[in-house]
Amino acid sequence: MEITLKPETLRRISDKVHGGEFESADAIVEQAVTFFLDYEEEDMDEAEFRATKAAVDEALEQAERGEGLSLEDFEKNRRAKYGIQR
Repeated sequence: MEITLKPETLRRISDKVHGGEFESADAIVEQAVTFFLDYEEEDMDEAEFRATKAAVDEALEQAERGEGLSLEDFEKNRRAKYGIQR
């Protein structure tokens, strides 16, 4: 499948990729189309979409400030919280 996007849309996608928010143009288009289709199919209402976007934006900001956890630390925290032995 081939799609054609307006130059402004292409620029915005390029800015997101070059800014490190997405690994590729394919990744951002995939996410956008998935959100749209879920919204259209009423799997996600507008409030849930906005809440999800806000949570992702907050997580990205935290990561930029170095407040993120390594996967190893995350797993340790989850195991401790739920009493899961390795």
